[in-house]
Amino acid sequence: MKVLGIGESVIDNVCRIAGEVPKNFDPTGLTTEKHIGGPVLTAMIVLARLDVQCVYMTSIGRDEDANLIHSLMNHEHVRLLPKYQHKTKVNTMIINKQTGQRMKLRGSIKHDLIKDLNRNFIHQFDLIIIDRHEQKAFYEILKLKRPATKIIIDPSTEISKFTLDMIKYADYPIIPIEAVTPTYTGSLENIDHVLKRLYGWTKKPLIITAGDIGSFIFNGENAELLPPLKITAVDTTGAGDIYRGAFAYGIIQNWNLKKTARFSNIVAALQCTKTGNAAAIPSKEEIMQHFEDLLERKTLTSCTLNSIYLQLQNKL
Repeated sequence: MKVLGIGESVIDNVCRIAGEVPKNFDPTGLTTEKHIGGPVLTAMIVLARLDVQCVYMTSIGRDEDANLIHSLMNHEHVRLLPKYQHKTKVNTMIINKQTGQRMKLRGSIKHDLIKDLNRNFIHQFDLIIIDRHEQKAFYEILKLKRPATKIIIDPSTEISKFTLDMIKYADYPIIPIEAVTPTYTGSLENIDHVLKRLYGWTKKPLIITAGDIGSFIFNGENAELLPPLKITAVDTTGAGDIYRGAFAYGIIQNWNLKKTARFSNIVAALQCTKTGNAAAIPSKEEIMQHFEDLLERKTLTSCTLNSIYLQLQNKL
């Protein structure tokens, strides 16, 4: 199986503070660490570590930050296809030392969209992962790909016509809970309403990532929660990104959705036990050890939509 990733690559300047991150926090003068990130970049690395052949197309600058990305992808055995821009994108990440929660301050650098993809090139791939930053590439892929090629999306929390199209046309629409109910506001009945509308739009099971309560699969009427691996979070950066890479691995292995989501929960949780984005990605040995241990102990259980709502209620 061969996987293509298309998406944004960034350098995250990470600084850590004690306590909650104020809304108008100014990180000027704080010590920062430089980390490599990007939703699809992270997914590509975890797949490569699981011995999947990966090609990654992204826009980067002609600068020292781009050299870091080149070096990392070469080290991880991911074939990099750069679309060169003037400068590499840079963000600032503020991390709460106690909880691992984060706040992102986006940089001002803009890149041209990736476009004019070649049909023969796209036909090489069995699975494609793409994020919301590459709108033109997404619509081109729908026209160019083989019918058997599967698509996994990363729409982030954005709600727009484009991300709704991503959800509709993806084979595996993986959506963060914040996109269903932004920052857990509103009633839980509204979550049910939104899920049913999205299912009506896609006619496919929805995979919802829900942070420290795990992820759940909604089939149009009911949902089943797949609990997370119990860990102490150090840094939640990249958890949703790596979830998609792990999910792609389950699809490649022809696992069912439940087993795939359980596996993805474990990989995402392990990511949160270390600091950084790409730097925190677990090894194949770590991933498989935890997955096999949990399967042997049969501690992975599911529960109903009502149970999910009760757990979400505790966050409101």
